[in-house]
Amino acid sequence: MATKKSEVISALKLYRVAARITGTLLLLLVLEMVVRYGVGLDLWLAGPQGFLALVQHSSQPGAMPTTGLNLSTSILVIHGWFYVLYLYSDFRVWTLLRWNFTRFLIIAAGGIVPLLSFFTERHFAKVGAAQVATQFGAAD
Repeated sequence: MATKKSEVISALKLYRVAARITGTLLLLLVLEMVVRYGVGLDLWLAGPQGFLALVQHSSQPGAMPTTGLNLSTSILVIHGWFYVLYLYSDFRVWTLLRWNFTRFLIIAAGGIVPLLSFFTERHFAKVGAAQVATQFGAAD
């Protein structure tokens, strides 16, 4: 089955969106880790300390608030799920454009190396668009 131009363009769009969201969440995650392990605080939403508060991090059972949402932990989980989407979009672009495995690994590293997703997204989106123009031409 031949790959359609619209399918590749759709895959590139998904990759670009996933890269930006994952990169932004990774920067938030790095900031959260610095605050948690450097200062010893977690960010809580709607907890006993108010709408938004920094609470002393503790691994002791019962030491953390029992109400509200731990935004620090939520950032970890959300980034993890968006990284899965990012890997899927990476795989889809890699498969459709038949790139080598090294490109796949470089792009995949963008979700775990801070700022790399922004650079890989910018570079490989241009490479992919150029390949689409060459492979499929201007008309669909």
